[in-house]
Amino acid sequence: MGTPVAETGPDGDAARAFARVAADYIRRTTWPTFTWRTESTPSPRHVLETPLDRARVALVGTAGAYVPGQPRFSLGDAGDHSFREIPAGAPRLRFSHPGFDTRLAYRDPDVAYPLALLRGLKREGRIGSLSPRAFSFMGYVPDPGPLVEGTGPEVAEALAADGVD
Repeated sequence: MGTPVAETGPDGDAARAFARVAADYIRRTTWPTFTWRTESTPSPRHVLETPLDRARVALVGTAGAYVPGQPRFSLGDAGDHSFREIPAGAPRLRFSHPGFDTRLAYRDPDVAYPLALLRGLKREGRIGSLSPRAFSFMGYVPDPGPLVEGTGPEVAEALAADGVD
């Protein structure tokens, strides 16, 4: 199959060309029975219409953050598609995640779940307001069905109810 080489794409975007080369390499070297999706589709991302300094912002992360009193995320082989609601003013965070050394997150929680950073951006006037709650998932979810069909839409509805931009 040959060694992949990075080349600039037709639009001059070296990052996209690198992504194609990386995806091709991964496709050839891992999970040979997995059906890879390669077509380009428009992003479902929401375009922010409100200027950031007037926008209501919420944090949704996958670092396995939770607050004392809430249950830890499951670290078992099945992963965990549940979420934790984190008060925006939470002074202390805890972490449970099998994919990274959580001791580093305890030293500086903003590295994994930048809630304090967002509070600082609000104080500085760089964002309009901070949603009263943030949401945390644990990023190891080998079966995404329950996440896509259940907990993900549940969090999206909560964000809409909070008026998040």
